Amino acid sequence: MSSHHIVRDDQEPALLIDDAKALDWKYVELLLEWSPTVMVTRPALDEVLQWGIKMDVVLAQPSEAAELKAKLKHQSPVQLLLFDQKDLLSAAYLYLQDMDRKAVHVVADVFQSSVLDLVKAYATVCQSVLFYNNQKWVYVQQGIFQKWVTPGAVFGVHPMVEPTFFRTEGFYQNLENESYLEPFELTSAVSGKVSIESNQKPFWLIEEMQTDLYL
Repeated sequence: MSSHHIVRDDQEPALLIDDAKALDWKYVELLLEWSPTVMVTRPALDEVLQWGIKMDVVLAQPSEAAELKAKLKHQSPVQLLLFDQKDLLSAAYLYLQDMDRKAVHVVADVFQSSVLDLVKAYATVCQSVLFYNNQKWVYVQQGIFQKWVTPGAVFGVHPMVEPTFFRTEGFYQNLENESYLEPFELTSAVSGKVSIESNQKPFWLIEEMQTDLYL
């Protein structure tokens, strides 16, 4: 079984896995690099067990308790949290809030779960970064995104409310207070800082994962 680093800082983002197939293993390894608290919901558990990593928290329903205690014996110490609800992702966010965790990386299917709504609902208390289909999804609540990049970096922008106006810097085709209703893409033209700013309206920012730079 591979292990995390021994030193753990609870200010580091926790890692919450709800769909183990949502991200290639090489990217999961990057997320494990800083020894996060690893939380796994029951739907992802069997696959994650095959990875051979140490889990800290498993979320399941009470009817599964006996089966999972045996299945997780080799993971000891591990917390088995039981919730009498189907949406274990929602339960996971309640746990994160109770533990006063300020950040979490979530590996989940953004289209087959409640994760997008949960990220928005908890945005003021827990900053989330989603990982799905080898892409990183960031909820830009305040409407301002900046990042240091190399030329050719592609960003998908998904407006959420109407009207949303965008102003950008550092891309091949920059916007100057232009209104968008549908998702669009921007490609960086600089080696340096790019910025995407809306009229204080939230939007989703999507990037392709990279093995050398993922956050």
